[in-house]
Amino acid sequence: MARLLQTNDKVALKEITRQLHLENVVGDKVFGSFAENLAFLLEALRKGDRTSSCPVLFILDEFDLFVHHKNQTLLYNLFDISQSAQTPVTVIGLTCRQDILELLEKRVKSRFSHRQIYLMNSFDFRQYIRIFKEQLSLPAGFPDESFAQKWNKNVQHLSEDKTVQDMLQNLFRHTKDLRSLHLLLMLAVSNVTVHHPLITASDLHEASKQSRMDSKANIVHGLSVLEICLIIAMKHLNDVYEGEPFNFQMVYNEFQKFIQRKAHCMYNFEKPVVMKAFEHLLQLELVKPIERPSVRAQREYLLMKLLLDNNQIMDALQAYPNCPTDVKQWAASSLSWL
Repeated sequence: MARLLQTNDKVALKEITRQLHLENVVGDKVFGSFAENLAFLLEALRKGDRTSSCPVLFILDEFDLFVHHKNQTLLYNLFDISQSAQTPVTVIGLTCRQDILELLEKRVKSRFSHRQIYLMNSFDFRQYIRIFKEQLSLPAGFPDESFAQKWNKNVQHLSEDKTVQDMLQNLFRHTKDLRSLHLLLMLAVSNVTVHHPLITASDLHEASKQSRMDSKANIVHGLSVLEICLIIAMKHLNDVYEGEPFNFQMVYNEFQKFIQRKAHCMYNFEKPVVMKAFEHLLQLELVKPIERPSVRAQREYLLMKLLLDNNQIMDALQAYPNCPTDVKQWAASSLSWL
């Protein structure tokens, strides 16, 4: 079962019924619970004793997403039934997450066999290029034979292009996960139209930029200049205090130092306005409180942590439209305005 298709337990149960060819057996029966329904399906498969019963193999693709089903009911019942000697059932989960056991509830984890097999991609870059060609190429039975020949010839040309190989090499070094390659190809193929029938190297490079785009840096592009200034003030505090937590008052003081030096180019906002901008950064999760705020604690003195590194901030500023020069210079300065 694929979690991207079976989005909840009810849909998953229908898929189990379909694959086991038990639609006629279930009919219009009404079950009291999910477990009762699943038990009935498996009971219908039994044909005599343990040696002659029909074994059932459940393969759960994107296993980590099944964990998010309500109360993990599907996983609990599958694991529970697989422990019964009377029911020859095996459950195999496929996932890329190594922390998957931490996501399981205690009752589910207790029924899990704790047998894990790690499979690492062992292909080299030459095989990676071959996979790239295989994924893009059209099959022999494609209806439009002449177009298929043009398309496949173009794919072969792309696989030999030096710039495309360099881009694929960077992706290969970053991750051998083929899902990253599939995402890259999907973004590139989505540009194909009647007037643009073949993929070009520029399509692949643009797709590479989109797939590796920093979502937090994109959020920074939509911030006001005041909010940008607060992020720069936090950056300087991180540099000066070597990553130690800060509070709003420290950020405000840092911002005031900049205003005093550059009063000719920046408007001096009132403190409540600056506080509002700071709270907006908190809502966007660019800033995170270190501990849960108590009722008595003053907002100005809650310890915070910036969730952007220096490279993300500087890259975002380079792409920020109409950013004041003094603000860029302040961000680039290695020391705070002390």
